[in-house]
Amino acid sequence: MDGTLLDSESLSTKSTELAFQEVLGRKLTGDENSRLIGRPVEKVLKNWFPDDGTEIYRVGAKHFETMVDEVAPFPGVKDMLQLTAEHYRMALVTSSQRKYAEKMLRLTGMRGYFEFIVAQEDTVYQKPDPEPVLMAIRRLGLSSNQCVFVGDQPYDITAGREAGLITVGAVWGSGDMETLSYYHPDKIIHDPHLLIEFLESVSGKKQ
Repeated sequence: MDGTLLDSESLSTKSTELAFQEVLGRKLTGDENSRLIGRPVEKVLKNWFPDDGTEIYRVGAKHFETMVDEVAPFPGVKDMLQLTAEHYRMALVTSSQRKYAEKMLRLTGMRGYFEFIVAQEDTVYQKPDPEPVLMAIRRLGLSSNQCVFVGDQPYDITAGREAGLITVGAVWGSGDMETLSYYHPDKIIHDPHLLIEFLESVSGKKQ
């Protein structure tokens, strides 16, 4: 969701920067930010800062919630989802908490495209562990070789591959071509409108 469908990572970073400054009295480093993207932020912060992690997350989440109405889809994403939904079933796997995922998808008019959401609190482990991806496959009632996993971060590619899926690196949003290439997804796509063509090429027919 974040960085693939929605341009929400910049707000997440800004919120975390504010929280670091308020609670720790220092700036968020580039390395820290890169290791937070695509991860369950609250859990990671608690692991990094046993004494202050909860407060850092609270301050950042409060700022995020005040600005969440400004989060928008990346150009072309809604059209892509509409076209894809005409031929394929879709579910969403996110490391975000369910309340944020549901709210942002509904605000942007995209919730209806997905049969369900596997959110942070649904599994013990999150991406890059394959557990949430495997849960989605089970809930869809499909096998791994019937599914494609699309994401913008290395954690997505790793989780999808470990679950046995075809993986697509999305670089129309927050994804970086050079970074994702290192993890060797089955396909890298620069434009969301090209996703349906790839799905048809691997499925052999519209489903």
